[in-house]
Amino acid sequence: MHISHRSVVGCLAGVALGIGSTVIVQRLQEQRLPQPGESQSRPIPALTSPLLLKGEPALGDATAPLTIVEFSDFECSYCRRFHEQVMPQLKSEYIDTGLIRFVHKDLPLPFHPHALPAAAAARCASEQNSYWDLYAALFDQQNCLNCKGVLAIAAEEELNTAALQACMERKSTVALINANRSEASLHNISATPTFVIGPTQSDGSLDGRVIEGALPWSTFKSTIDEALREVPRN
Repeated sequence: MHISHRSVVGCLAGVALGIGSTVIVQRLQEQRLPQPGESQSRPIPALTSPLLLKGEPALGDATAPLTIVEFSDFECSYCRRFHEQVMPQLKSEYIDTGLIRFVHKDLPLPFHPHALPAAAAARCASEQNSYWDLYAALFDQQNCLNCKGVLAIAAEEELNTAALQACMERKSTVALINANRSEASLHNISATPTFVIGPTQSDGSLDGRVIEGALPWSTFKSTIDEALREVPRN
């Protein structure tokens, strides 16, 4: 899990769920466990208003009982861990079965030089009906973002890279990503990945619980099942 913070040159990882969770602060090659009683140096994320979901990339049934929003960074190693270890089971057991709608929001962190172009490329792939294909490829080839670049990865997915690059350079594309960043900041969301889980709303918004970190599948699953039990049934 990575954190965007002015005084942090590195990333924060761990699971911030429940009592006894461990937070790891990583600065370059130094890792330090917080000491007992040590105060939190940043505000705790919580929604101050519903998230706006209209126009964001989404998987699953729009009328699914539960919606999960991820704030993610394509260069974040913990986001890749979620993509590799959790997303396949989440998709097969909950998204494909109509129980969950999964929505992506971009939170490219400033110390990741390839995160913003990757976010722009993925959004622009939507114009070629290939958002989720490039989403997966960018995480699968995260270690190649530096040596290949996003356009080369997109070319391997048979995308029109000239059209993709033209879209990536539009001010409107960057504006969409910056709107996600601003929304995250409003709710004190600065870590990637961060998830918001709540009942699906017909007005295209989401209010719910904020969870930080690349949780193991067993924990993520139990959190989802608890949230599903709390969804009002007609």
